Amino acid sequence: MGAWGRRGEGGGQQVWHPRLYHVGVTRIRVLSDLIVNRIAAGEVIERPASVVKELVENSLDAGAERVSVEVKNGGRSLVRVSDDGCGMDGDDLLLALERHATSKVSAAEDLDRIATLGFRGEAIPSIAAVSRFVLSSSSDPAEGGARVTVEGGRVLGVEGEARSRGTTVEVSDLFFNVPARRKFLHAPETELRHVQEVVIAMALARPEVAFSLRHGPRSLFEVPPAADPVQRFRDLDRRRSAGAVYRAAERAGRVEVEVLMSPGGGSGRPTLTLLANGRAVRDRILVGAVMRVLREAGPGFGGARVVLFVTLPPEDLDVNVHPAKAEVRFARPGQVFGVVERTLRQAVVASHGRVAVNRVESAEPRSAGQSVVSGADARRPRETSLFPHPVYAEPAPATSAGVAAPLLDLEPGRSGARPGRADTPFGRLIGQYRSSFLLLEDEQGLVIVDQHVAHERVLYDAIRRQLAGTSAPAQRLLTPILLEVGEALAGALDRVGPLLARVGVDADRFAPDTVRLSALPPDLDPGAGGELVRELLERATDLDGVPERVTETLEEELAASLSCRAAIKINHPLAPEKQRALLTDLAGSDDPYRCPHGRPIVLRLSQAEMERRLGRR
Repeated sequence: MGAWGRRGEGGGQQVWHPRLYHVGVTRIRVLSDLIVNRIAAGEVIERPASVVKELVENSLDAGAERVSVEVKNGGRSLVRVSDDGCGMDGDDLLLALERHATSKVSAAEDLDRIATLGFRGEAIPSIAAVSRFVLSSSSDPAEGGARVTVEGGRVLGVEGEARSRGTTVEVSDLFFNVPARRKFLHAPETELRHVQEVVIAMALARPEVAFSLRHGPRSLFEVPPAADPVQRFRDLDRRRSAGAVYRAAERAGRVEVEVLMSPGGGSGRPTLTLLANGRAVRDRILVGAVMRVLREAGPGFGGARVVLFVTLPPEDLDVNVHPAKAEVRFARPGQVFGVVERTLRQAVVASHGRVAVNRVESAEPRSAGQSVVSGADARRPRETSLFPHPVYAEPAPATSAGVAAPLLDLEPGRSGARPGRADTPFGRLIGQYRSSFLLLEDEQGLVIVDQHVAHERVLYDAIRRQLAGTSAPAQRLLTPILLEVGEALAGALDRVGPLLARVGVDADRFAPDTVRLSALPPDLDPGAGGELVRELLERATDLDGVPERVTETLEEELAASLSCRAAIKINHPLAPEKQRALLTDLAGSDDPYRCPHGRPIVLRLSQAEMERRLGRR
């Protein structure tokens, strides 16, 4: 270990003695620009999408009216961004390769009110340090332009070039000189999806600018300028936005929030694009606000697409808290959170349409003379219910016969009520309530089983066994289903095709951006089958890591999604024999008390609780 010593006999400044350290420590030195740029690149440039983000931001700051992005091999081989902005002359072209050289900040006070997307002057030198880099630009076509070539941070040459006004940046072989970083790049379709998300977010932030994105020879999208953000939203997301797009806005103090929302198909994960002062960012507080509102809105908002515009004075937003400018800090986060929640709730309510309310009653008992308020004068009822705190019992221990043993009532009732003889693993079957729940009684009290999640649990276990064994039966479709999913998702079909085949889904790549479904399991609706395949492809592009673990995760999610779609729904009558068969199958499942998504299956209301409510205790 090292040790601290004192310089001079009389004591004084403490110094470190490296010879006492177990690893040889050399003297402190200033790093070279090459090493500094590589370190900066490691912080700013994570993947090809990071390159696209930085270059497109520079184009928008330059006043571009048209931005073109081209990538190859998901951006691993090439990223090219062209614009028609103000451009640069030869001197500025070389200065742009210097660290912390920028035209957007000139004084320390400017950092407190940043209105541009870029401001540090780190992006260009960081990208050039880890790639083969070509930068060409012209501010005045009459005077010509210039072109500079860089490889791994070293300038190879500067030459004149005749070109139109604007700038073009070509980034080839990203991380070619940093193998440790290059090996962490993911599959091309995964990288392409991240690139798409970046360009879509920037296009939503600036609807007045035309954007195009190409992957190799194919055009993924090309959108003209749009005066209305809703039109840009539709242009960029034609599939999801085929229905209505709901828009809500609210202002509170210095914060203004606008929400665009397409409710989605009712399944899948919501997609959120967060734009703070036109900057695409991540913020856990706002993501949490959006997810909470959508969860409370109900299952119909699965797969919703939400775009959140937050506008506030630049001095109330700190954008200099993340190396890649991907996160921000709000001066008043609580206020922003509240406005976002209220605005999104407005959009959710608008999507429900007008609902006539004729009578609203509180679940609490009313005293004599207390009236019920109805119609437009109705006040919001208190969120109470007859049983406000139901207790989900722990799984009962299994008996030798494989049947769940009853949980004993630790507080005997005073009424003397006793249960009937059990005829199912969960007690005596009473019947079906509203064609949605199975009611039973056992030694503890009343047992309520959600038939949908119970069947979902049974199917999930069966599908997992199918995935571990042979292929499931499949039913050929008279007319195959063509899913236009985009080139990035279609490229992931090779990774999930074998899994789909084992559950009876025959899928192949019909075109670079289209997947064809030729067969589905007999009990799966074609529409649900298409959505299932789309969700699985999206998930496959998100997952990275050990291939075995990726396969296991996809198997779990495929089984959970397929079982949810195939399970019996609410308002579905079941004959008593089928009710008992479902309960028997549920008792034999791996976890009869939780569905694959974590929802409870069985609710027990104890006899003691009922007797307290009825005044018997």
